[in-house]
Amino acid sequence: MVRIALTGGIACGKSLVGNMLSSKGCDVIEADEIARELMRPGTEVCRDVKREFGHGIFDESGQVDRKLLGRLVMDDPGMRCKLNTIVHPHVIARWEGWLKEREGAKGVATVIVPLLYEAGQGDGWDAVICVYTARSIQVARLAERGIVAEDAAKWLAAQMKLSDKMRNADYVICNSGSKQVLEQQIDDVINKIVER
Repeated sequence: MVRIALTGGIACGKSLVGNMLSSKGCDVIEADEIARELMRPGTEVCRDVKREFGHGIFDESGQVDRKLLGRLVMDDPGMRCKLNTIVHPHVIARWEGWLKEREGAKGVATVIVPLLYEAGQGDGWDAVICVYTARSIQVARLAERGIVAEDAAKWLAAQMKLSDKMRNADYVICNSGSKQVLEQQIDDVINKIVER
């Protein structure tokens, strides 16, 4: 089994690349989806988040209000660090278990990890792929998600520079053009990784 980490900046198209890889027969799991699952009411992570951030970040149904929590940590690096300290170890343990289940199998297993380097998880992969796009496209895609330009700028500033992620990665995929061009890049990169 070839183990790939897929990273990149916010709104660069990591999930789109993940979906394309999945359609080509690769196993794919997303760290963000793991985190959402781990924050369900009644979980250890949910209890730790409530203890650290209070009842105010929960909606009427008892779910973590992810947008509210996101705004809180976006404006406060200390709070962002506290949240990451709570969530990251559980997410990492879950994807490591997922990879272990696939040991000895053939094919490609991809873990989509937006904060790969920030979490200190850039080593130990057969390959790291970084997806990038132009900053203007990131801002436009965030606007489509209802994130105003001011908040988009804060999110972009809060993340590791995309240029640093690209420099640290083994392969870089540009998602600024058509899906056809993106798919061709994915095919080329996966072929190179598998043939190594």
